[in-house]
Amino acid sequence: EEVALTRVGQRLYDLIFKPYTFKQWAKYPAELGPEVLSRIPVRNDRDGRYFSDPHQALPKGGYTSIFERMLDDPKITVVTNTDYFEVKDRLKCDRVYYTGPIDSYFADLGWPKLEYRSLSFERVVVEDTPGYFQQAAVVNHPQHVDAENGKEVDYTRIVEYKHMLNQTSDSTIYFIERSKDGGEPYHPVPNKE
Repeated sequence: EEVALTRVGQRLYDLIFKPYTFKQWAKYPAELGPEVLSRIPVRNDRDGRYFSDPHQALPKGGYTSIFERMLDDPKITVVTNTDYFEVKDRLKCDRVYYTGPIDSYFADLGWPKLEYRSLSFERVVVEDTPGYFQQAAVVNHPQHVDAENGKEVDYTRIVEYKHMLNQTSDSTIYFIERSKDGGEPYHPVPNKE
């Protein structure tokens, strides 16, 4: 809580940070570690990008292509569809990069299960929309009630991928994202445990 208050002041904290944090984590900022709100960029300019890096882009050929090229080396063995815990004692290598569920890895060491938040995605297709549904690819919705129509806003963001590749189409597709308990574990809750 203190991190956000010192960075943006009471008004923006009350309007944006506090309600959005509760929607995302089902906890108020005071209940979470300071790293949660300190990672959010605060700008004093009109740069609408999330990161401040001077060069930002999607990799040519996509992320799959990058990893295929990185792993295409005789010194690297990639094993898929294998339970790490069934083979870990037989591995003879200098380094292992475990990419499974983090809870499974630490449970094997006797650690307690982490608290998680999950996400649900509602796909919306809008026909006869040559432009865009919204002004940017990702629009966050920190408020609980829409100021224009008084309706509840139970989602955290809307993502319209058409923006990202400057696509032109007579239709558009966007996804409404909601944070929730249960389901596939997306985000470990950054709490003291």
